[in-house]
Amino acid sequence: MRKRVLIAGADEMLDALARVFLEEGATVALLTPDAASLASVLDGLGGEQADRFGLVAGDGALDELLGRLGRLDVLVCAPRMLPPGEPLTRKLDEQVVGPSGLLQVARAWMQSRGGGRLVAVAPDGDSQAASMVREALGALVRRLADGGGPAIRVNLLCPRGASSAAVADCARFLAGGAGRAITGQVLRLSDT
Repeated sequence: MRKRVLIAGADEMLDALARVFLEEGATVALLTPDAASLASVLDGLGGEQADRFGLVAGDGALDELLGRLGRLDVLVCAPRMLPPGEPLTRKLDEQVVGPSGLLQVARAWMQSRGGGRLVAVAPDGDSQAASMVREALGALVRRLADGGGPAIRVNLLCPRGASSAAVADCARFLAGGAGRAITGQVLRLSDT
């Protein structure tokens, strides 16, 4: 049975994640805050097709994508990087509050349909704001894993200089058969 995957993110990370799941034959839905990013990623993947499609985040977009997927086996939530100097409140809103809501909706969707995998990706960086975001996402993942039920796995990837391709490979691992026993973990990734 073809895996149904929803990827929320932007730019290079969105592209890398979409590619690894398409390579294994999944149907991939993309949700991004940026229309240019969506168009670029879909163009790079050969255009919108039955097994790859997406929408710009906004009212009703998530419901429409979930309806089109029919079921949700995997959600990968990789919020976009924000430039240095952005206010902490904006970073927390876009990189913690937004993903928190998405992860909770996806978990509820999965609970009513037999389970699934939730993978969050924290922003890279050594700033105090990036550290705060990682800590908040780690606490959220542990809480969701504790209350997710036996068929739902929730984990956090924290790239520390890791490439988008490495992050995508780890997300695919967690979404695959070998990831069935891993939940509530914060995994630190590095290419070095």
